[in-house]
Amino acid sequence: MSLAGAQIKLGVALNRDGRICIPLKGSPSTHILKPDIQRLWGSVQNEAFCLALAKRMGLPVIDVTTGTAGKRSYLLVKRYDRVEIDGRWRRIHQEDFCQATGKPPTAKYEANQTGIRGPTLKDMFDTTRRLTPPTNIVRLLDMLVFNVLACNMDAHAKNYSLMIEASTVSLAPLYDVMCGETWENVTKNMAQTIAGKSRGDHLKGRHWQRFAKECGLNPRQVLARIEALAESASDHAEEAAADVAAMPAGTHPLLKQAVEAVRKRARSIINQLNETEAEPTAESGASSKNTTTPDEEETPTSTISKK
Repeated sequence: MSLAGAQIKLGVALNRDGRICIPLKGSPSTHILKPDIQRLWGSVQNEAFCLALAKRMGLPVIDVTTGTAGKRSYLLVKRYDRVEIDGRWRRIHQEDFCQATGKPPTAKYEANQTGIRGPTLKDMFDTTRRLTPPTNIVRLLDMLVFNVLACNMDAHAKNYSLMIEASTVSLAPLYDVMCGETWENVTKNMAQTIAGKSRGDHLKGRHWQRFAKECGLNPRQVLARIEALAESASDHAEEAAADVAAMPAGTHPLLKQAVEAVRKRARSIINQLNETEAEPTAESGASSKNTTTPDEEETPTSTISKK
């Protein structure tokens, strides 16, 4: 397999007849082929489901389909960093957020064993704000929230990228998303913390508020956007599973588990959004800010209703 990463994958090209070919002599690949992973049951349908769900929700996402070769299944991913011009494929320069923030690829996780702290969500929002048009901030927020809703524990800094062209820099679409809740042998800790929290089910409204303030976002708008995305994910989960079942590799028992995991996470997020911190008023001033520590934050006295 020719491409880097924990998951084995191969750069391939589709010819005009739709046949899968190996690019030679520096010719650019147009797609990435990901065979099924033996230690991760149903990995092909899992990733296809997550990306199909994002597409159903109207988020920017790469195009994927599935296929079979003998007894193996595979995911076929259209490369977002390729464009066809006058019958020739051209590469678009891209940088993931380790590259964009000057971190080595081994530091892709916020907490890692390299001795170098990996990019945080604040780092990513700061970089996006500095390099791209303002609309990309909303896109990045949507991607982050979707990864939480999809139970994607492996949403590290190399799984978000920037596309760099002559006249503009923009966020790449969603890619490399899998629902980790479907497997027992996968960590349930997120690759990047949100207000110090590493578990998606532990996120309450106040954590999203703190995240918003840290990243320069409007807390009220962030809470509203999270609720809308959570409702959309729950509403479209069954449709996304049906989309995957209709692909060439067919359905898989894991799809039912993925649908249930997304709906459970969406319910958890929505139910806990109303546990927010009181915001200071003009009369009370800065002294009314909530000063609870992380150890104290689970007490009912530190929360108010969002309504």
